[in-house]
Amino acid sequence: MDPAFDGVGQEPRTWIWRIEKFEVKPYKETQYGKFYSGDCFIVLKTKLQGDLLVHDIHFWLGKDSSQDEWGTAAIKAVELDDSLGGQPVQHREVQGYESRLFLSYFKKGIQYLQGGVASGFRHVDPDDYDPALFQVKGRRNIRVTQVEMSVKAMNRGDCFILDTVDTIYVWAGPKSRRTERLKAIQAASEMRDNDHGGKAKIHILDEYADGGLYAAFFRLLGGGSNDDVPLAATAGDDVDHERSQKRTVTLYKVSDSSNNTIQIQEIAQRPLTQDMLKTEHSTAAAH
Repeated sequence: MDPAFDGVGQEPRTWIWRIEKFEVKPYKETQYGKFYSGDCFIVLKTKLQGDLLVHDIHFWLGKDSSQDEWGTAAIKAVELDDSLGGQPVQHREVQGYESRLFLSYFKKGIQYLQGGVASGFRHVDPDDYDPALFQVKGRRNIRVTQVEMSVKAMNRGDCFILDTVDTIYVWAGPKSRRTERLKAIQAASEMRDNDHGGKAKIHILDEYADGGLYAAFFRLLGGGSNDDVPLAATAGDDVDHERSQKRTVTLYKVSDSSNNTIQIQEIAQRPLTQDMLKTEHSTAAAH
C-alpha cells in the first residue's frame, strides 16, 4: 500500500491526493475544491451509514493531464480500494463532466485552475503576481474556471472574477442568473480568505456599480468595455456537458504489468459492452 494511504478511511470525512511525478501526495485541505487542469487527483469520501463506514473513491483527470498521469491515478485508486478491503465504490471523473456525487462534496462549487503541479498554488506576492480571470458557470452545479485574460473570453450570460494582487472584481453578466451571481460572490470571498489572507477588497460590478470600477476592471483585463463583451453563450451549460459525455466515451486498458511501467491501450469506443472487460491485474477506464 502506498504510504500516503496509511490510516485513511477510518472516520467520516474527505481526503484528497494529487499525482505529482507519478507519486501520491496529500493535498492541502485549504485547497480542497481547487483542481488544476494539468493534474490528476484521487478523492476518498468516507461516510457513516448506520454503524458502518462506506467509501467512495474518485480519480479526477484534468483536461490537460497526460495519459501516464491518469493511468497512475487509476492504478493508485485501485490500490486505495484494495487497502480498504475492496469495499469502496470507484468513480472516474473528468474535468467538466464530474458526477453529481462528486460535486456534492464541494458545497461552494469547484474551481478549475490552469497549469499543474509545477505551477504551485496561487499565492500573493506583490512583486510577482499575475492577475487571473475566472468564469463562473452552472445551472445545477457551479464551476469556476480560469480562462484567458481577455474580454473575448467573457460573455453576457455568465459571471466572471478578476483576481488581482489586492482587489477582486466580480463582473455580473446582465443575462446571468441570480444563483450564478451569488456563487460568484461566494467564490470571490473564498479567494480573498484563502489566497489573500483575507486582505483583498471585493468589488461587485453589476447594474448598480460605479463606472470607475468598470474602467479599472477592463484596464486590468487589458482593454475593452461592457459593449465589447460577447453575447450570452448558447452552449456549454451542464446539460450540454452531460450530452457531450454520452457521445464521446472511449474504453482504455491501464496496466502496470510490463516492467513496472504504465501501459495504456485503447480498447473500443461507444457502444461499449460488458464482455470488453477482463478480470486481470489491470484497470479498465472509460474516457
